[in-house]
Amino acid sequence: MRIIRNILIAPDSFKDCLPAEEVARFLGEGIKEIKSGVQISVFPVADGGEGTTSCIAYHCGGTWRDIIVSDPLHRPVKSKYLVLPGQNTAVIELASASGLEMLTPPERNPLKTSTLGTGELIKDALDSGLQKIILTIGGSATVDGGTGIASALGFRFYDSNGNEMTPSGEMNGHIARIDNSRVHSGLSKAEIIIACDVQNILNGSEGAARVYGPQKGADKEAVAILEQGLQKLSSLILRDTGFDADKHPGTGAAGGAALFLMAYGKGKLKSGFDIVGEMTGFRDAVRNSDLVITGEGRIDTQTAYGKAVASVALVTSREKKPLILVGGLLEGDRQLMKEQYGADELYSLVDIAANREDSINNAPELLKITGRQIADFFTG
Repeated sequence: MRIIRNILIAPDSFKDCLPAEEVARFLGEGIKEIKSGVQISVFPVADGGEGTTSCIAYHCGGTWRDIIVSDPLHRPVKSKYLVLPGQNTAVIELASASGLEMLTPPERNPLKTSTLGTGELIKDALDSGLQKIILTIGGSATVDGGTGIASALGFRFYDSNGNEMTPSGEMNGHIARIDNSRVHSGLSKAEIIIACDVQNILNGSEGAARVYGPQKGADKEAVAILEQGLQKLSSLILRDTGFDADKHPGTGAAGGAALFLMAYGKGKLKSGFDIVGEMTGFRDAVRNSDLVITGEGRIDTQTAYGKAVASVALVTSREKKPLILVGGLLEGDRQLMKEQYGADELYSLVDIAANREDSINNAPELLKITGRQIADFFTG
């Protein structure tokens, strides 16, 4: 390996364990114990899922705005969003108001959950006069086709008897009319960028109900109800606006959460990692490094599909820099992983922990040990 003077440590968060910046810091401390003369750059990354807003705040600063909104089951909960300095821009994380991790396992039922709280965050940003919104939609508890968001922004939904309905996943199949006469005026004016790293359309075998419903607690019967509802909802939107959800890859993400932002507003889907990378100057940071280290809590077959680690590996390969991967758990053939990501070496906390529980509980110390191993590797 070439001479290493500048090391870029750019992990995603280790879910349910440590935020990305702490993962990077502990790895860096371990490296420094062996190689005190190297320059360490802590550079957390994210792909649009949970922790993306905190990652952007780490790099770009900003002010947090705290408000009370509705959780996925319409209960009051404290949430917040980031206002970027001097940019008239809000960064809103769906998971902070409508996230799956906000619910206990018995509460997880996408027939009952909605994105209302996320809509309330968006409404607050629009009420404040912010003209651009970056919305990250990973980690949702919902398959409501974005009706919760829409409701917070002034849309009303009526059944065939003229009764107004409360937004939820099971409501969609009963909608006869969408009333957009009282929609927030900011929706048609604000630039809305939706961080999304999947290509699923709203309906069909790869649609929101069948793919994401079971992940959020839906059984077979519930999936069928959700699917019927999304089909009904998208047909009404097509009739009213001409927007065909099934001709726009990504509309199925987060259970269709961005549907109304795209059909009735200026919402545009964009890779979450690309958004973060452009805002933080990630490519330049890679270009100025001699070695890149990335990782996340679990590296497996799904990592290649839009996850931050795969995106970091792609940039690193293009810049012809050596790469090391660190996971809490590595699942799969390691030689194939090396080849797939162009990695020089792989490390797993589970390999040096007593067990998987220990790898989570003692992650800081295990990361330092891994840092020392990495230092030995590139100096050996």
